Amino acid sequence: MSMNNAILSVSAALIGSTVGGLAPVLSNYVLQRGQAKHDLLNRQLAQRESLYSEFIKEASRLFASSLTNNHEDLDEMVAIYAIVSRIRLMASEPVVHTAESFVKKIIQHYGEPNLSIEQLRSAALSANADPLEAFSLACRKELQDILRREALSATVRG
Repeated sequence: MSMNNAILSVSAALIGSTVGGLAPVLSNYVLQRGQAKHDLLNRQLAQRESLYSEFIKEASRLFASSLTNNHEDLDEMVAIYAIVSRIRLMASEPVVHTAESFVKKIIQHYGEPNLSIEQLRSAALSANADPLEAFSLACRKELQDILRREALSATVRG
């Protein structure tokens, strides 16, 4: 019986030291995995923010141009279509929809008579002064939703 007790004691000691040795390895794995997910999320958010900023910059320029110029040649639109296509790759449906709607608005304005300086001033001072507001709000909501889902997921994991 004492031989069994000795074997049991040695076995318990070996199992204990194995578990004790594996605990830091497993803990490190879980921490690194969480950090990698966090880093990936941050990169994805930064990419979206950069892409959305690029759209806002180009769309604003084209919108202003569409109000004061009648272009028969819409070569300038190629860049905005490329940006919208990139938005389609990663954005939510509301963001894609508002981007596409704004591009249609630009094209519509190119076909209309040019606005005078007074008409531009009146439009800028009106309640609808920010033509990209819907796009900006859709982007902000999307980014907040992503962060909220990640925080909820981290809470569930943690």
